[in-house]
Amino acid sequence: MAHPLNDFEDNGLLKPGHYSLQVGAPGPESLKKIADYLDDASKKLREQHRFEESLQYGVVPGTHSVREAIAQFLTRQYGQPVERDDLFVTSGASSGVEVLMKHYFTQEQYIFAENPTYPVFAMSINKDQVMKGVPIPIESDGLNLKVLEEKLKELPETKLTPRRPFRAAVYLIPTHHNPTGCCYSPEKCNKLVKLARKYDVLIICDDVYNVLSYKADVSVPGKFEYSPQRLFAYDRKTDPDYKGNIISNGSFAKIVAPGLRMGWYEAPTHVITSLQDCYLANSGSGQTYYVAHLVAEALKSGSIDNHVQMLRTKHKERMDVAISTVEENLSKYGVTITHPEGGYFLWVKLPENMDSAKILELSKERENVTFVKGNLASICGDFSNHIRLCIAYYEVDDIRKGVEGLCRVIKSVLEK
Repeated sequence: MAHPLNDFEDNGLLKPGHYSLQVGAPGPESLKKIADYLDDASKKLREQHRFEESLQYGVVPGTHSVREAIAQFLTRQYGQPVERDDLFVTSGASSGVEVLMKHYFTQEQYIFAENPTYPVFAMSINKDQVMKGVPIPIESDGLNLKVLEEKLKELPETKLTPRRPFRAAVYLIPTHHNPTGCCYSPEKCNKLVKLARKYDVLIICDDVYNVLSYKADVSVPGKFEYSPQRLFAYDRKTDPDYKGNIISNGSFAKIVAPGLRMGWYEAPTHVITSLQDCYLANSGSGQTYYVAHLVAEALKSGSIDNHVQMLRTKHKERMDVAISTVEENLSKYGVTITHPEGGYFLWVKLPENMDSAKILELSKERENVTFVKGNLASICGDFSNHIRLCIAYYEVDDIRKGVEGLCRVIKSVLEK
């Protein structure tokens, strides 16, 4: 038996003839293209003056040239300006969240999160207890802000210092949300910034899907509209009451390759300054330093821009196929599925009396199809009649086959 070569294989997924529709990662064909881009980038890097310094202990927030390459790439992809000096290179969004929680907060403080939310975050916040997780309902245009403010009013008084300037945290995925696919409305973004300032709260945005917009630009055939403005941009430095309460926690995992372990913060100056004086920075210096230089060369070449455009086209096709397959087979039974305009995920709602755990058991046994149970996306275990599907890993024909198999299982249970 072959030894596993990735995390999913190590956990029994991605077997031949199986459809692991929970896998939130780029597929092998995408990664092969990235390998070619990085090979070219490596050659260009070696042509740089003192290229060997990319293998040294690094500049803590990332070198000027690396952050400039990221800023220019994000400016092109967002259709909005991103400033080099607002960026801090990280080893990915997952570690990015954990670093912020541990840097600014204690185990006794609260972190408010969407309900539902990113399943691994929901499971980890309960298991690891880095902070106290509090679920807040999410609506079609973002968090229920009435419920959030009621909770914020109940926060205990806390003495704030330059080292600990926040009373609590809010963890959000405001753009192409995981798992619902929704995007926050401008009205809610503006209100969130006001609440964060009023109650001295840090909002951590997992902005890992922002460039993956699948809404066609009708004025330019083959192109896609930009995703909605990220929440960080609503926290305007020119506002008289600006404090710097929003961090955009980005990653190249979903659009380049997760094995690179590279991401970024787009953050207020006081956050970037504070993070340069933590244990990780003092002991380890710049994070993922060589990889950051390699990725910067690929960004400067334009190859990653072209790759993202290819991902948008392929992901839209996969998402459309998954949605139409579910609706054609199951809508008459009251099963619904979201219609996101970007991202990786689809959120399927089964009839109230159906348990996705039972469906998972049957679909795995009968059709070799697996997915994420809805309750795993909730800090408090809600959404047992929901299913999260991912469209990123498999090519369109396998997406169709996997979703058709899942539909057969759901239909057989509904018709009993």
